Amino acid sequence: MLPLNEHNQSSSTSSDIDWRRPVDLRYTEIGDPDARPLILLVGLGMQMLEWPRLFLRKLSATHRVICVENRDAGQSPRCGPESESDIADIWLAGDAEAASQSAPYSLFDMRDDVLALINALKIQEFNIVGFSMGGMIAQLVSAAMGHRVGAFIQLASNDGTIHVGSTNEAKRRMARLFTAPADRHKVKEYLLDDAVYYGAGHLLADDELRADVEKTYQSFSCGGSGRHALAILAAGGRRAHLRSIKAKTLVLHGDSDPCIASQTGKAAANLIPNAKFKLLPAVGHIVDAQMFVAASEWLNGQSPKKLNRNPTNSQNYPKITKPR
Repeated sequence: MLPLNEHNQSSSTSSDIDWRRPVDLRYTEIGDPDARPLILLVGLGMQMLEWPRLFLRKLSATHRVICVENRDAGQSPRCGPESESDIADIWLAGDAEAASQSAPYSLFDMRDDVLALINALKIQEFNIVGFSMGGMIAQLVSAAMGHRVGAFIQLASNDGTIHVGSTNEAKRRMARLFTAPADRHKVKEYLLDDAVYYGAGHLLADDELRADVEKTYQSFSCGGSGRHALAILAAGGRRAHLRSIKAKTLVLHGDSDPCIASQTGKAAANLIPNAKFKLLPAVGHIVDAQMFVAASEWLNGQSPKKLNRNPTNSQNYPKITKPR
């Protein structure tokens, strides 16, 4: 077992909270606390336990790995009900105006959650990895933090627009989970079926995958997943932020990804000034072995592994800002 240090900053679920303000996130630390921090951000509706264990083991050998659970997922605070009946139609139509009116928060607010955590942990310099929606949040974090981010890896994410290039089938699969079914066990069935679909032939519904889905199912939030979808649409265009990223960047994308088209990953690499793009053959919308080997090998060659204990302007933490 990997040594895990779990932290839950808050368990508040009050409906009176202004969800445009930063919330305290659940996170887990793995590895040497004196190593360079590496922040991992998961995607829409996902939980930090979904990172492959071997990937975490590789990364924690050289980094202080901080796995973050986004608001409205896992053990982090919920920002609304456990079922959202109206979001599916908004998501399927790609209606950014309706999303802006309905969303309790956007990707920019989710970014501010991460900035607040970084400040609370008094982290000065770090690397960051984001998968899918987590990649979108990581883009915004990297843009806000400037040279404090040494390396950024974008996994299966897009190019700073509200258009992700999903297949119709993938969008339908996501949307059906936004409303909690009368039979809660249907959620488990959907999660298993979707994992096989997103795996593009690499995952089978065997005992191992069923056990993983069982763990995910326990804390999965239908309403939270729907609000994540709204957050993407409500954030609007973000390409200017991608152009301002200073970090060395690797963009990895599978050529069989049904959720986010690989062309949008390539477009992101073209926007980010110091980015390299790598297309992975026969990889779907998952962090499979090919993806995490490419990510960990590249990351280990980019930056010092030990923490700089005397950084310039060590108390100059960024001000948390609202989306424009």
